[in-house]
Amino acid sequence: MGTEKGVPSLDSDSARDAKMAEILDKMRVLLTGEQQQAAPRPPEPPKPAPLPEPPKPCAPTAESDQDIFPHAVADRLMAGQSPVQVYREYRGMTRESLAQTAGISLETLAALEAGFDMIVLRKIAEALKIDVRRLL
Repeated sequence: MGTEKGVPSLDSDSARDAKMAEILDKMRVLLTGEQQQAAPRPPEPPKPAPLPEPPKPCAPTAESDQDIFPHAVADRLMAGQSPVQVYREYRGMTRESLAQTAGISLETLAALEAGFDMIVLRKIAEALKIDVRRLL
């Protein structure tokens, strides 16, 4: 097929058909005023499922769980002092007031503040022929 002036040659039937369809589509738009149909969009990729909400932190059991303690308190705890005594003194409470507020006897509080020696506790467990964890 020859080439006319200003008209490119189309080598195959499919290329010719595609060009003809394009020309016809442009003519339809001009004659009817319709907008040319856009090429179909590829489907959007599916949106990822939303991540589950992270678990909410446990609610503090007491107001003191939210406190930031001074270095002096941390130093005393790290030195091995009784945590019950250290926190009681930090809160400015007497043994009597803490025992009454906690609903325990003064003797029980004194025993808790005295703490216990793990070596002694193991010896007692051995004498009782029980696992030391039963005494904790």
